[in-house]
Amino acid sequence: MTAPFLSLAQIRNRLVLTARAVLRDHRTGPNGRCRVCRTPDCRVATAARNVIHAASAPRAAEEQAAEEIRALCNGEQVPSPAGVVPTAELKAADDAQW
Repeated sequence: MTAPFLSLAQIRNRLVLTARAVLRDHRTGPNGRCRVCRTPDCRVATAARNVIHAASAPRAAEEQAAEEIRALCNGEQVPSPAGVVPTAELKAADDAQW
């Protein structure tokens, strides 16, 4: 299948597969250096790790959002993230000013 017909999920999966293959090739040897680049801190392996991390971040956010939606549908109270004030508290504070 060619690229114009791939979904975003398929493109993300191919990026992850490519990054994993790069990490297999550029793993550190017994002396602590990359087997391909012969450097202690392989930039290629670091870039591949960053791609995998970036590709997995949206999934974690999607899972967290799904959990919050499930909790709201079940009538449970969802704790707000640190630093976020619920709108009811903001409205009461704004009304006190006037």
